[in-house]
Amino acid sequence: MEQCIEVNGREYQFAATYDGDAQYNVQVLSGDKLITMFKIAADSEEDVFKAAKAHFQADVELGHIDV
Repeated sequence: MEQCIEVNGREYQFAATYDGDAQYNVQVLSGDKLITMFKIAADSEEDVFKAAKAHFQADVELGHIDV
């Protein structure tokens, strides 16, 4: 699954694959550049990108990811 999501005024490509046990592997890309990867727990596919956006946005705002 893939979705373009705007975070702090910039657009990123989020790609998620199901890993089992309600876990999804998420990759965040800007163009061809991989920005970060992480796992997200979600009850459904609908919840994956909301949770992934919140996780990524928090990492950016806390300075864990330099974009």
